[in-house]
Amino acid sequence: MGLPIYGQAAEPPTKPNHRPLWRSLEELAQGRSEARSPEFAPGADGPPDALSRRSFMQLLGATLAFAGLEACSPPREKIYPFVRQPVGLVPGQAVHYATAATLSGYATGLLVRSNEGRPTKVEGNPNHPASLGGVGPFQQAMLLDLYDPSRARGFQKKGRQLSYRAALLELSTLARSHEKDGGARLRFLADPSSSPLLADLRRRILARFPKARFTAWDPLSDDAARDGGRIAFGAPLEARPALGPADVILSLDADFLGLGPDQLRLMREWSSRRVPGQLNRLYQVEPGLSVTGMNADHHLRTRAAEVAGFARAVAARLAAKHGLAALAPLGEGAAPNPRADVVADDLARARGRSLVLCGPRQPAAVHALAHALNAALGNAGATVRYRKPVLNDAATGPAGLAALAAELRAGQVDTLVVTAANPVYTAPADLGLAPLLEQVPNAIYFTLHDDETADACGWMLAASHPYEQWGDARGPDGTVALAQPLIAPLFESMGEVELLAAFLDQADLGPRRLLQDLWRERRGGAAFDAEFERWLAAGVVPGTAEPAEAPAVQSAAVAQALRDLKPAGAGGLEVSFVPDYKTLDGRFAPNAWLQELPHPVSKMTWDNAAYLSPATAGRLGLVNGDLVELQLAGRSLTAPVWVQPGHADDALTLPLGYGRRAGGPVSRNVGFDAGRLRRGDAPWFAAGAALRKLGKRHAFAVTQTHDSMEGRPLALDFTAAGWEHEKGELEEHRGEPASLMPQMHAYEQEQYRWGMAVDLSRCTGCSACVVACQSENNIPVVGKEQVERRREMQWLRIDRYYQGTAAEPEVALQPVACVHCEKAPCEYVCPVNATVHSDEGLNEMVYNRCVGTRYCSNNCPYKVRRFNFLDYRGEMAPTEKMLMNPEVTVRTRGVMEKCTYCVQRIERARIEARVAGRLIREQDLKSACQQACPAEAIVFGNLNDPQARVTRLHQDERRYDLLHELGTRPRTTYLARLRNPNPDLA
Repeated sequence: MGLPIYGQAAEPPTKPNHRPLWRSLEELAQGRSEARSPEFAPGADGPPDALSRRSFMQLLGATLAFAGLEACSPPREKIYPFVRQPVGLVPGQAVHYATAATLSGYATGLLVRSNEGRPTKVEGNPNHPASLGGVGPFQQAMLLDLYDPSRARGFQKKGRQLSYRAALLELSTLARSHEKDGGARLRFLADPSSSPLLADLRRRILARFPKARFTAWDPLSDDAARDGGRIAFGAPLEARPALGPADVILSLDADFLGLGPDQLRLMREWSSRRVPGQLNRLYQVEPGLSVTGMNADHHLRTRAAEVAGFARAVAARLAAKHGLAALAPLGEGAAPNPRADVVADDLARARGRSLVLCGPRQPAAVHALAHALNAALGNAGATVRYRKPVLNDAATGPAGLAALAAELRAGQVDTLVVTAANPVYTAPADLGLAPLLEQVPNAIYFTLHDDETADACGWMLAASHPYEQWGDARGPDGTVALAQPLIAPLFESMGEVELLAAFLDQADLGPRRLLQDLWRERRGGAAFDAEFERWLAAGVVPGTAEPAEAPAVQSAAVAQALRDLKPAGAGGLEVSFVPDYKTLDGRFAPNAWLQELPHPVSKMTWDNAAYLSPATAGRLGLVNGDLVELQLAGRSLTAPVWVQPGHADDALTLPLGYGRRAGGPVSRNVGFDAGRLRRGDAPWFAAGAALRKLGKRHAFAVTQTHDSMEGRPLALDFTAAGWEHEKGELEEHRGEPASLMPQMHAYEQEQYRWGMAVDLSRCTGCSACVVACQSENNIPVVGKEQVERRREMQWLRIDRYYQGTAAEPEVALQPVACVHCEKAPCEYVCPVNATVHSDEGLNEMVYNRCVGTRYCSNNCPYKVRRFNFLDYRGEMAPTEKMLMNPEVTVRTRGVMEKCTYCVQRIERARIEARVAGRLIREQDLKSACQQACPAEAIVFGNLNDPQARVTRLHQDERRYDLLHELGTRPRTTYLARLRNPNPDLA
């Protein structure tokens, strides 16, 4: 391949009656339509090769090693054998429990399904304001971590094994040794927390040891946001945006649809406006292409250091043309920017109904400027409100960690209790934290995995999984969620509450007692115990949201902060560090579900890459897979290149969370560690990087180009302005297709006619539905080698297509699973009648009949059927089955599998409806993908119910059928995506 791959001469492949789509830069450059590409890659349909030892261990390390669970100790509390059936537990009937999971200290309310006492599926809690019933990939994948056999287990002190009781006694004894000096040589390094219980324990520890200190460390810290509030308002207030009433949104490097503690709520609010007549408009300013950028009406690629200049240009335009004089000092010196002028004019037209967001990677001065813009535009109190910080920690970034490192270097610490997640791996490279921990006499590490930090600490205490603990935490708005254990600890471990309580000689009280005592003191009454049970059942403590503030912007302080802002560096490439959509900061690297989940933008699995733009790649002579050496501030690393359409020029984006050297067989040596270039004074982006091509290649496992649908119209979209003139185009993609084959069954006369509708305007490509399907249906992972051969097993995929040029593409997204054709091509060719149709319209698979001819896959035009080439699970130990959904068959090698519309959920709802003497109601039944979707893009239900939402969507004017011209009569239909571009930026 040469540099012409990324040129603009070639025409993109075409499709009838709509704008052309392309899947990769190679396809765009060669002008090759899907019709000319083979259905399968060379070797993909051949016999399987032997797996390498490394791949075998990666895959089966998360399965075969489950046998070690059989040696688990019994719970420390009294439990009862299943001789007499516990009250409320009916074999075969699932029970749901409310709990919560925290990331970066913020809680997300969850509902967890339990089958015979073992958690098997995670959903969102509709009572919690941060989830609203939706759930993200991370919270769902935590379930796999619960049963991970590579989890840390037991307690060690300098190579000596301790029992649970002995460990608590050792901690209490160590704590008493610090009483003489008031804890002057005692330090705690913790994850950020919003837990009232942990805050109370910390307060009491500091009362006992007044010279001790807690330091919080988060590699994804949002300190800049709090500091920006301090600059703008004189207090560290946090912005809480409301996207529902916002007509125009300017996002300054804020990936609010892809990541963040409030992502699920913001996705719900944003998607609620992506309907005809209510379309908002989103401008995304960022260096790479994020999930938010894919969904923006305008993706304005800008180097990270130049985002501040863009925002200042917006302020200057608002002051000069629209009379917002308060913004004049904030826009002084801004370079002219025609795109910023257009954005400013649009914001001005929507005063009081606009919104400016700023991402955590931007400096505090840019956050302060965003607050000033919202105030001047009249958005405060309408589309954005302000609240006091929810976290217990005033700062969570590199400054506090650097101060602690200085104390360690000076030998001023005898005992360091580390509850932060793997700080040796996540700390800035210039701190050199590992050798500092090794010299601490008592470095106590509390961890879920035996990782890089465990290797540097003398003590290792196994942490209980979040689904095994009691606790509490606050959501982004301050609402307190209660966490309750869903299962007794599978390994000998303890919770953070027990660890801290040991420093107060109160570990014997137990975490539930400590939690209840705290809330009895705060909200106690005569009926507290009953009220506490109601809180547990609902998952939230009512009346705990933080009240809104009404601060005034201090324009002079904001102007001074902007003057003090360092200018963008010149020379070399700009390097940007971003959290990864699958591993986050590395804590989810041991999770095989997430490693194999295709990246929402690049569709890469089991890897990360150095992303750069087509123009920069062409200038440097690079193509996908080239290995390069990156150098920045005296440090270097080797990374493979991925050329990303829509990326800013002269910039590199490096995802964090890979290149782990420890933590389990799944995470070890996958990808490269971008943190090796990260510095404490430049944690998010830095200029001056150099790149050297090494002349070697790296193979990626990318799923987007795996299947071909022969160049046909796929993810259809329209602009809001052109919709009324162009919507007639959809007529040829819906309705009764011409056919010589008679209708085989009168489905309209049945009680139930199951169908699905997917609104492409709402779908953000977040992949929550993919993980939900994998968890619900016991879908195995296959590993990178098998994904490279196009043998991934996910039943649901999210196709990503580009439109336009490689430099400024638009993105089209389309979730695709089995569409349950009424005239299914797969059924006609199966020689053993393994794929059949039900009288309610489900395309069913009979696994016992399937002999693996794969004729059905060859004949499926949607390419949604998956074949089990290998036995990816290995020999299953009895305890391994704890993860599996008992209502879904666990398949072995040699059968075809695919989406079933969650038939097990249909049958469960049918049984419950029959017992109640009624029909299945719409609220009784949701497919796993529908229930998980935070954007409510997927709707499933009974098409014979005229009042059902799915029926109304099938009749919507945006409805079309994928590959309608084939006459397959799919039960899954799509609603065309609508965009709302600004004609001034056309």
